[in-house]
Amino acid sequence: MQDIKRNAALDLLRGLTIALMIIVNNPGDWKQMFQVLRHAEWDGFLGADIVFPLFLFVAGFAAAMKVDRLTGIQGTGPHCASALTLDAPEEPPYYLPLIRRASILFAIGLFLNAWPFGLLPGTEFHPEKLRVFGVLQRIALCVLIGGFILRKCISPRATIFALIVMAAIYEIGMRLPLVTTAAGTFGRSFALTDNFARLVDTSILPDAMLYKVQKIPFDPEGLFTTLTAVATFLIGALCYRLPRGGGAEAGRGFGRVYLATSLAVAGVLMAFIEPVNKNLWTLPYALLTGAAGVILLSFLEMLRFTNTGWGAWFLRPISYMGMNPLVIYVLSGIIGKALAVTKMASGLSLKAILFNSLAILPASGPMLSLLYSLLLLLVLACMTRLIPRLSA
Repeated sequence: MQDIKRNAALDLLRGLTIALMIIVNNPGDWKQMFQVLRHAEWDGFLGADIVFPLFLFVAGFAAAMKVDRLTGIQGTGPHCASALTLDAPEEPPYYLPLIRRASILFAIGLFLNAWPFGLLPGTEFHPEKLRVFGVLQRIALCVLIGGFILRKCISPRATIFALIVMAAIYEIGMRLPLVTTAAGTFGRSFALTDNFARLVDTSILPDAMLYKVQKIPFDPEGLFTTLTAVATFLIGALCYRLPRGGGAEAGRGFGRVYLATSLAVAGVLMAFIEPVNKNLWTLPYALLTGAAGVILLSFLEMLRFTNTGWGAWFLRPISYMGMNPLVIYVLSGIIGKALAVTKMASGLSLKAILFNSLAILPASGPMLSLLYSLLLLLVLACMTRLIPRLSA
């Protein structure tokens, strides 16, 4: 198959996102970590809270590229061979590969949640406590749902309509139902204990199979909040389908400048009536992080870095990580978790031993914790460089 020309800015943004993910997910010591690299406990926004939306933004942008490329191949009339019989041209396969890709992502996510299956010293595995949801599982659902939407909603206007529908369903669910159960009353709330999203997830799965936020069963990658995560995915798709500028250049009166401005203004206005909350993936959070994605990608497109100078020794390695997102994500999950959970005879984990060895350096605890993350990032980047590209 002929290789499709890559989007250098998209690879670079994806690589930067992967690098930031490794840094925030693998500190040397969780207690000694710069505040800006943490997630907000509930309401609010910290540096780590930009990572996941950028993943979905990039995934949506790439999905729109693929869908529009396929629809462009189809053309408007019959192919030469089919012209003799007036049969419609055969469409390229889309839905089956889409379902297959989403299923593979979901399965890999489950694998990483279960890893190391009790195989490493000091670890145990209890299938009944396996967390079903997770980052890759949410990406899988967004790829699946968003992929179906993008194939049916080809125009920018239709994409905007689908985005509004997703946001509206989320708002109706979070604000209208008020459900009383044996566990209490849920709905019309954005608090941790009694929000509608938590009711949905706890009704489907036992508490043992859900993530714990402040020791309360709640999954930040749960089912209901996937609605606004799909909205973030669609914002990425819309960014691709709209031209970079606006007005005369757009020909449709709407471009990336207007998109970023509209998202930012709407996000700020929504923040007056709804919290910016990554765990609930609230609408202000989706809008503001979507605006950040549009701005960052547009800025990287303007860089136009070359294969010489600073672009060669700094940006190219990051861009290469962006060409191998799934590979480096899986490696970071396997290696990072293995180091953290494997106990040695001293009772310390491999991670603690490696981190403690950095104490000989004249640096503060948070700086040493960051240094550990950067060293792990360097190792993973080198490993990825040796592995053929498996994903894009």
